[in-house]
Amino acid sequence: MQLVKCDTSYRRCLARPHRHVCICTASLSGLNLYACGQTATVSVVSGTLHTMKLLTLVVLLFSASIVCRAEQQKFDNYKLYTLYVEDDEQAEELHNWYVNGNLDFWSYGTLNDSVTVMVNPELQEYFEAMLDDVQLESELVEENVQSLLEHEQEQRGIHTLSKRRRPQKLPQKPTSIDGVDEDAVDFDHFWTLDEIYHYMNRLEKTYPNLVRVMTIGKTFENRSILAITVSKDGRINQTRPVVLVDAGVHAREWASHMSALYLIHQLVEFADKNEDLLYNTDWIIIPVANPDGYVYSYETNRLWRKNRNADNVLCTGTDLNRNFPYRWSYTSHSCTDGYAGKSPGSEKETQALMLLMAEFANSIKMYLSVHSCGDYILYPYGFAYKPVPNAEDLYALGLQAAEAVQKIGGPEYLVGQASGLLYLATGSDDFMYGAYGVEYAYTLELSCGDRGYGFIIESNQIETIAKETFEMFKVFGMHASIQKMSKRP
Repeated sequence: MQLVKCDTSYRRCLARPHRHVCICTASLSGLNLYACGQTATVSVVSGTLHTMKLLTLVVLLFSASIVCRAEQQKFDNYKLYTLYVEDDEQAEELHNWYVNGNLDFWSYGTLNDSVTVMVNPELQEYFEAMLDDVQLESELVEENVQSLLEHEQEQRGIHTLSKRRRPQKLPQKPTSIDGVDEDAVDFDHFWTLDEIYHYMNRLEKTYPNLVRVMTIGKTFENRSILAITVSKDGRINQTRPVVLVDAGVHAREWASHMSALYLIHQLVEFADKNEDLLYNTDWIIIPVANPDGYVYSYETNRLWRKNRNADNVLCTGTDLNRNFPYRWSYTSHSCTDGYAGKSPGSEKETQALMLLMAEFANSIKMYLSVHSCGDYILYPYGFAYKPVPNAEDLYALGLQAAEAVQKIGGPEYLVGQASGLLYLATGSDDFMYGAYGVEYAYTLELSCGDRGYGFIIESNQIETIAKETFEMFKVFGMHASIQKMSKRP
């Protein structure tokens, strides 16, 4: 077996260059093993693969994956572009690049609107040729994505250091660990999964007549998926309308996690101030629907989108939002960010959400799936252009939520059917609407912050976006409160 360095001629490998390990066909005579992106070695296996060679290859794959997991994924010389889409041909070409895993979309747009995409340096020439072919106007907005990631890491490091140096208050209960005041709540940094779960559990202990925390399932890596319920009765008895909120289905969309946490913070710790939202409404909130992916994006690859299911043939992870069974369809290979999984509802995280939805299906009157970014309020269907029967009502309520954001100085949100504003794709809101008949189901694509693009949001924008999102939550929550409850059999 011969070991040689990666050759950039293998640009059209099925695997994304920032994947840990993948196998791709380079020619009819062999296989290439790419490990750890651009600095990988390639194992060229010629001729017939005998059993011993296959075992050797498996060992190499396993060894390379261990090495990769210990390092932070780098994105040196990856570029960000804003593209201005003016016609259907341009939109179709971009969609083809996305489906094939050749472009990473950081925001989404409609015709006569802009989108932000990240370009692999090995595909730069192809990308520029495509821009010329379809006459797509572009603007380079970031020369080196790695510099954005390093700046964000510096901010996180500064916050951790300042928190440890901060004078400690006496906690109500002995909950401090490692000298950090875990009872302090702030929205000037992105919380770790441990911080999020600690906060949820602390609220349950502090507000036992209002809050319950429940484990709705386990992930591929055996992490708990936690949901928090907020009800003036202490627990949800399905006598009042329920608002179901999930966030963090896509791991890298950290603004969504923080906005869900801010909602919890307001409903629980400021329950008196937000009494109208609890008077005739119960809430179920899953702030981290994809715990494995979130931890991985926090510790290893900031731009990771999928879950961490390692049972796929080529590449780890499934796009959970594409995995829901309603009108599920196969979406290319597992090395793309939008991979829908081996089969409908195949993922543990999807199954956990579906079981929760089924348990409270009779009382859920509002479903909100929180994503980022793009400034969109989207409603079903995403899988088809056909409008749903209550499209006018969905649009009108969406406009009210968009106006509420603008009233506090926030951005202008576009409201519309997902397939019309973005592209054809299934999602959790389609599932809730189509499978369980929840008439008000939305996907919220939150603001992109001051930069106007992407997932890398300045820390001083976290609370701003969370407050804007809370204004939408208030509109949707109040509307849920006036929905009629069907009699239980």
